[in-house]
Amino acid sequence: MAFYSVTVVNVIYLQLSIMRVLAQVQIKDFTRTEFIEIITNKNAEFKVPPNYDIEEPTVVECEILVDSFDSISEANMDFTVTVFLHLSWPDTRFTRIYPKIDNDLYIEIDSKNLDKLWIPDLYFPNEKKAYYHDVFMPNKMLRIYRGGNVTYSTRLTLTLTCNMNLRNYPFDRQSCAIEMESFSYNEHNIILMWANRTEFRSAVELVGENKDSLPQFEVKDIILDEFFRPHSGSGNHSCVAAKFVLERNLGYYIVQMYVPSILVVMLSWISFWLNANSVPGRISLGVLTVLTMTTQSSSVNASLPRVSYTKAIDIWMSTCLIFVFFALIEFAMVNFLTRMDMNKGVKIKTVFQIPADPEKNTPNKEVIVNDKEAKEKEESSTRSPRKKIASGVLLGMRVDVASRILFPTLFIIFNIVYWSYFNAQMESQKNPS
Repeated sequence: MAFYSVTVVNVIYLQLSIMRVLAQVQIKDFTRTEFIEIITNKNAEFKVPPNYDIEEPTVVECEILVDSFDSISEANMDFTVTVFLHLSWPDTRFTRIYPKIDNDLYIEIDSKNLDKLWIPDLYFPNEKKAYYHDVFMPNKMLRIYRGGNVTYSTRLTLTLTCNMNLRNYPFDRQSCAIEMESFSYNEHNIILMWANRTEFRSAVELVGENKDSLPQFEVKDIILDEFFRPHSGSGNHSCVAAKFVLERNLGYYIVQMYVPSILVVMLSWISFWLNANSVPGRISLGVLTVLTMTTQSSSVNASLPRVSYTKAIDIWMSTCLIFVFFALIEFAMVNFLTRMDMNKGVKIKTVFQIPADPEKNTPNKEVIVNDKEAKEKEESSTRSPRKKIASGVLLGMRVDVASRILFPTLFIIFNIVYWSYFNAQMESQKNPS
């Protein structure tokens, strides 16, 4: 009973407040200062949506001007933007007390009085972090137009999630969205819509220095969408989304990734022109190129998330690593063939010195003991190793000569297949069926 009495008293107080405002309207025309004082002086009428009592939805038109794409992070799967957000909705309650003597089209309400008026309670569902700009004062304002329209403007920086598919990286296209939704009001109270679009202006536009392109991406299209998102217990909430279609620029990746890796692979081919006996030089060159490719591959993946699938850049780096690794293996094979035949062809000797007979003037003699069967003819024992040594060296030289042709040919074929395939993938992303 006590609760009912308190409710009745509150309703009566609200009605008296409204009547007092209406009575003031009938008495005189207000100045701009008096108008602001009336609507912000603890007046409950202006703290709820315009059609809240009659349960009709208020249509809020949205407009976003993107001042800058501050960063797009593949590792964190997010992007950061600074935007100007403009919201517009009709509110006929202000027309009853709008100053008639004021010739201006609108009256500004600064950030100090915004907390005393109703503003759509929007939030960004895919937001990670956000903040308003407040130099020198909070960058937000309200304009009340003579006809009853209200416009709210603010400047804020958003960090939003962007689920990226990096299978074709760096030949990929990404779609990153800015979503807005009413937090507490459902479709019966607020409906969000994008502002009316014309031939020369869209509800979402890029402004500022990065209007045409970003450091690593180029904005190919902006897709606007309006839909309802169901929430358990509160019904459907109106939502709008602006999807930015971003195409990655290849210039940076060609200069920083592809060209250096091609040069490292070509550097490993120098080993094929070095003598097989130049063991330190060929080993140093092979190990250096393998370590360089490993380091470069690690640096590329350091800025990317640890995904379970294979990316286009992974295929490239792995293939380049295989080429330089097999160049090192090729030298090991050539060196093995040469040294193996040389070891087979050398006759192992053990030399015993026989002291001279003091009674006989005979010189020292050498007794040669062969661990294999003794060969009676000296010519046959010397000619056979030479043939074997020559055959091993010749085989190693032939492998080097073949590698000079085989490795570049295979690498050129790989490049043709690689670039043709992923260029086709880029075209398919531009024109999805």
